[in-house]
Amino acid sequence: MLLTSIKRILKNSAICATVISTVVFSTTISSQAAAYSVTPETGVLLSCVGTEVFSDANPGTYVTTVKANTPVNVIGRTSNGFWQVDVNGTPYYISQQALSTMPNKTAYRLTSFDAGAVLVANASNGKLIYSQGAMDKLEPASTTKIMTALLTVEAIEAGRISLDTPVMVSNSALATLPSDASHVSPRLSPGEIMNVDQLLTAMMVSSDCQASNVLAELVAGSVPNFVAMMNARAAQLGCVNTNFTNPSGYPDVNMYTNAYSLYIITLNAISHPLFNQYFGKTTAVLPATNTCPTPRVISNTDSLMDVNSVYYNPSVIGGKTGSANRAGQCLVSVASSEGKTVISVVLGAKTRTMFDGNRVAMRYAESNRLINLGFENY
Repeated sequence: MLLTSIKRILKNSAICATVISTVVFSTTISSQAAAYSVTPETGVLLSCVGTEVFSDANPGTYVTTVKANTPVNVIGRTSNGFWQVDVNGTPYYISQQALSTMPNKTAYRLTSFDAGAVLVANASNGKLIYSQGAMDKLEPASTTKIMTALLTVEAIEAGRISLDTPVMVSNSALATLPSDASHVSPRLSPGEIMNVDQLLTAMMVSSDCQASNVLAELVAGSVPNFVAMMNARAAQLGCVNTNFTNPSGYPDVNMYTNAYSLYIITLNAISHPLFNQYFGKTTAVLPATNTCPTPRVISNTDSLMDVNSVYYNPSVIGGKTGSANRAGQCLVSVASSEGKTVISVVLGAKTRTMFDGNRVAMRYAESNRLINLGFENY
């Protein structure tokens, strides 16, 4: 009854609300009332895409989501980050990051995460702390390389290969990859000789797709054989709705997984100390080879581990990015602080123009939110 009457109030007021379907969460982001003060303000602002309305200055009191670019009558500002707005004489609350002076901006949402699917889990006991669409089938892009690295590390631990094993880059390893596949610079070339350590570094730090194929041929004899290993290992780990078709994550309509399965793969991978050496590298130098006379200097593609990035998070100890048109922006992260270790997964995120005009890469912004949520509810 309360929700129905609030919807009716909003519909008949200056805030013309359109109710969206409720998202089901595995845990509530915030449920406790916050202590705050209100400073009077006067003005009219525009709602953004995804602006949420609350009955109190607390995300746990969500009421509805309003249509974008709707004029909103602001009557106050709270000390904990909300606008107080007037709806037919009744005060409601909207995040200060969800109203703008300009049309067509994106709200920073408080009751859900801006991505196709997200998850954060306790890495110590496997408890899922929060999930949103975690079982939905999505393309993993280069987060696929976590599985490729895991199988390579397992082959090393089994004694089949070593970090020093020399590998000659074959024509077949390079032939199936389009020119827009991520790569080191200069690219690997046919006949180039590198060892397993250098190939793992190129793959995990610089997201080199060619190195993925080279490692696949070394471990399994061919890329198709390696893909079969990937799917068998995924099934063994308990992954569901998962089908790998290549070792690099290069886009393929027949390749899919979900946030939960990527979490399971990562949880297993970080139990291997050798995997973590590559998962957490921020920069590296690949030495000169027989076909590349100058060393290749590479940097990690994960902004959470870049001290010069606005998204930098010092608690992050490992991560793997992924990007593609259909897959969107993806990121798997492991963070540790004060004895707590969490794994977060973000799939299908985008870059948004926010309420203040700033462009925000949501895979990084939402990963930081997830990591904080994970630590708070560990």
